[in-house]
Amino acid sequence: MSDYQQAKKQETKKTSAPGQVKTKEKALEQTALLCPNCNAEVPDDALFCPECGFNLNGPSFCPNCGAAVSPEADICEACKTWLLEGQCMFCYAQLPPDADFCAECGNPKEGIMCHACGILSIFDFCSKCGKPLTEGAVAALELAKKDPDAKKLVDSIQETIAIEAELAEIEALIQSGGGDVDIETAPPSQSKMGKFSDSKMAALLKTGTNMDAAAARKADEARKIEERTKRQEEEKRQNAIQAAQARKADLERQKAKALADAEEAQRILQNKTFQSQQEARRFHNAVRMIGPRKWRCNAYGTLHDNGPNDCAEPIRGGHWVTS
Repeated sequence: MSDYQQAKKQETKKTSAPGQVKTKEKALEQTALLCPNCNAEVPDDALFCPECGFNLNGPSFCPNCGAAVSPEADICEACKTWLLEGQCMFCYAQLPPDADFCAECGNPKEGIMCHACGILSIFDFCSKCGKPLTEGAVAALELAKKDPDAKKLVDSIQETIAIEAELAEIEALIQSGGGDVDIETAPPSQSKMGKFSDSKMAALLKTGTNMDAAAARKADEARKIEERTKRQEEEKRQNAIQAAQARKADLERQKAKALADAEEAQRILQNKTFQSQQEARRFHNAVRMIGPRKWRCNAYGTLHDNGPNDCAEPIRGGHWVTS
């Protein structure tokens, strides 16, 4: 019994005590109850708060662990106990006490064992590995592929991941100063020496003076080749850095656009409406992003490790975030 129900019961006893006479206005004043959600005054026979729509007659505490639960919840967030006794965990159809399978959706009454990780699940997607377990999950995956906002979100996230990988490579190239460059250098030219015949060259090299001059010329030519090679290497490095910086700027613009597209799609998906909690879980699991992610619910602002399966009210929306 909820707090509101208990309060209503106590007030009913007070107003029906024998011999107690009150005016109509005083009776209404004393029997007026407050909504536990928004504190507004609620008529004695109301099922929902006229101000905020809060369900005044739903369950208040989990029968398994005693944790407080929302009237709209189908599971207890604390212990994951199914709260809607006698109803199918997957489609909410009424189940006969002796039924092993739901006559509406065909799913087992006690849940489905995930063959990938071996845990019993009362959801269409496994809470641990995210694999689809029911026909409803497979259908949700197909619907998510056709949903323009879901597709936009997935494409934008995948594009961002690819861009970030390329940006990391470019940043490493810039930090290395342009990377290693391979400059092909020609050997010292022999064309000038070709002017001399073998006999003349031999005669020239007989003298120490000419030998010293030839060695000096050879060293000077080697020095010039080395300097030219260094200049070419530096030019190539600078060109590589400039090209990398230009590409980096272009990629950063692309990344900013992809993130903006993802954020826009996320806002739309975050407030998407559903007919039931399980339908909301199916959809949000179907658009789950690549990589380790958690799901933040709109209902409580909680970051759920196992996505919408951990949330008692995913029908109020939520979104995936990078952990």
